[in-house]
Order: sequence, then structure tokens, then C-alpha cells
Amino acid sequence: MEFTARLERRRSRPIMLRPFTAAAGMPSGLWIGTDTADYIYYELGTTPFHGALIVLHEIAHMLLNHRGMRGWEGFASQLTPDVHPSLVRLILGRFGYAEPEEREAETLASLMLAGAFT
Repeated sequence: MEFTARLERRRSRPIMLRPFTAAAGMPSGLWIGTDTADYIYYELGTTPFHGALIVLHEIAHMLLNHRGMRGWEGFASQLTPDVHPSLVRLILGRFGYAEPEEREAETLASLMLAGAFT
């Protein structure tokens, strides 16, 4: 997809799409940004349309320069001392749409998906 290729060039690293099966209570998508790649995990057991929306939601977090919830670094490093806190920070804290960042990402993802059909 040309859009993803341009975003990869802009970010100077590949975007790796990874399907997974979410357990109850897990988010349907995750973005894990590292120095060498951006990993987008999306729910495998959904419709193609919803899967695309999940991926675009995570891309919207990238485009909007979202960084996840603040204040989790110390707690996360205690739970997972072998994982860099910046990596854990991107995984934690993005459940539901109560946070403004989640609403912004969902709005942008919906607009991008709608634009794909025009």
C-alpha cells in the first residue's frame, strides 16, 4: 500500500503488521514503536473492514504523535524489568475510548478509511 510505504519512509523504519487473537479484556489493536520498526498488532478474528480500521487506528496514533499514558514507566519497569520502559508505555494504557488520545485516533482512522472509498 502506497500510504504505508510513504509513512515508512517518513518514519525511517518499517511498519510490521502482525495479526493476533485477542483474549477477553485485551485491546483489539496495539502499536509498539521501537527504534528499528513500528509493530502494529491487530485482531485476526474480525471482518476485513474492522481489521483495516484497527490498523488505521494504530497508524493514527503514530501520525498524531501519541505517546500513551504518562506515569506508567516506573510501574512497568517493576513488572517487566527486562523490557525497556518506552516499549511498555506504548502497550499499556490504551483500552477503550475514555482517553482523548483514543477518541482522536479513532476519529482520524475513521476519516482515513472513509477517504479510501472516495
